[in-house]
Amino acid sequence: MEIDSTPMDLMVVYPDGSSGRVDLTVALDIATRTPLAVILRPVATKAVDAALLLARAMTPLPMQPGWDASLSYSRSVLPQGMLPGDEDLRSAIAAKPVIVPESITVDRGKVFIGSTFTAACERLQISITKAAPRTPTDKPHIERFFAGVNSGFTQYLDGYTGPNTVRRGKDPAAEARFTLAEVQNLLDWWLVAIWQNRPHQGLRHPAMPRKDLTPNEAFAALSSVAPQVPVALTRDDYLSLLPIEWRRIQPYGINFHGLHYDSPDFHPYRGVPSGLPAPADGRWEVRYDPYRLQAIYVRDHKKGRWIEASWTLTTHLVGPFSREVLAAAKKALDRRGETVAGRDLLAEINRILTTPAGRAERQAAQRTHLTPAAVPAPEAPSRPVVDPALMAPVPIQAPDPVVIDFPRRRHGRRIDLLED
Repeated sequence: MEIDSTPMDLMVVYPDGSSGRVDLTVALDIATRTPLAVILRPVATKAVDAALLLARAMTPLPMQPGWDASLSYSRSVLPQGMLPGDEDLRSAIAAKPVIVPESITVDRGKVFIGSTFTAACERLQISITKAAPRTPTDKPHIERFFAGVNSGFTQYLDGYTGPNTVRRGKDPAAEARFTLAEVQNLLDWWLVAIWQNRPHQGLRHPAMPRKDLTPNEAFAALSSVAPQVPVALTRDDYLSLLPIEWRRIQPYGINFHGLHYDSPDFHPYRGVPSGLPAPADGRWEVRYDPYRLQAIYVRDHKKGRWIEASWTLTTHLVGPFSREVLAAAKKALDRRGETVAGRDLLAEINRILTTPAGRAERQAAQRTHLTPAAVPAPEAPSRPVVDPALMAPVPIQAPDPVVIDFPRRRHGRRIDLLED
């Protein structure tokens, strides 16, 4: 397997209404060119995201907690037809192979050689191979995958920036209309439905050297030669690879980043120390998905289970929210001087999730350092007084075209120019 990150040639809408590019992190199987998991993150990928990538790579999508709710929300806010129905989705996901990696090739970025990622690989018994410094040819397959995503997926979305200024639109930031979560679900669907069933020039069977195989066909062909034991992660295994924090169970539940989470299974443990040694110091182990914060997961080491604790206001949410949405909602409330808790925070999160209209206006106001209310209205243009006698039509004869032959190039053309 190869893992790498790259900036995506796409502008998305951030939770605060501004727009910007995102980082695409992929885990790619070399033998079949199957992307086991992809994660989109604003600004830059962190070590927590790399560990989460491993968890998603080895766990089928339907078994990931919170994935169904995220898909349902994206299907409700995206234009009709962009995401398929449940039956088509299930069949596409069932055809996508689940591959357990033995070795991972990474670059020497601190995200992939840090303790968080290496500890996750050690837990899963995966060896790590470091590529040579500043040598992208050590990971050629994933570099080709990035090019395939740009040509087959990214360029068809609003906000496409292009690989250079020649192919860039007039204002990609103003054209951005999709949020990070929406692009994530669209990319997940495109990979299982399009990429996995598209022939790849690097996949050929020795018995059919002239036929390009798809990633699904390559996996089926290799499975008969080198079958593997299906050891896909379960829900509990997936939770054990999520980011970890330590919290105490109070009488009202758990305070997690200013949000109150509760569950009926907390009743025997309210105000009771966990009894775990350092670094717990009597606190309880909490796992969370940074992109689906509507619930957290507390490890009940006494009964050997995970307790799913939901935010006390989850029933009033319109959809899953990430830590970026939570941070943007807190900043907006703080600027207005309102309470950063309870129903005020819920209302702000729902507003961010359900207000795609007016994004271009807010972005234009931010670029000119003005608030939307302070943007001046355009003045009506004044018409000069013209003498009607001067408005008589004057015949104009176009000059003959001049043909200029440029030196022959690889993509040379004859260009016809008109004299000014």
